[in-house]
Amino acid sequence: REIDIKRYAKVEKIPGGTIEDSRVLRGVMINKDVTHPKMRRRIEKPRILLLDCSLEYKKGESQTNIEISKEEDFARILELEEEYIQTICADVIRTKPDLII
Repeated sequence: REIDIKRYAKVEKIPGGTIEDSRVLRGVMINKDVTHPKMRRRIEKPRILLLDCSLEYKKGESQTNIEISKEEDFARILELEEEYIQTICADVIRTKPDLII
């Protein structure tokens, strides 16, 4: 029985280098530009955090219409949104991920 390797492996061409530089990798490679000088260029056995949500405050359907009569009410709503974001970020930081997708 034959196995379709195209289903399990992908050949990725990266500009630069020679054919002798090519090799087969066991695992996953993510090619990402380094955006900060302190970012690691290689991570062996990374702790990966997969998110299926955004890292921003999303108002629910029932909260889309809010009537604000005082400036303090608006300030409190902004404060609650900020607390929500800080809680999510604290949860992410607590897991100490090397990579977030």
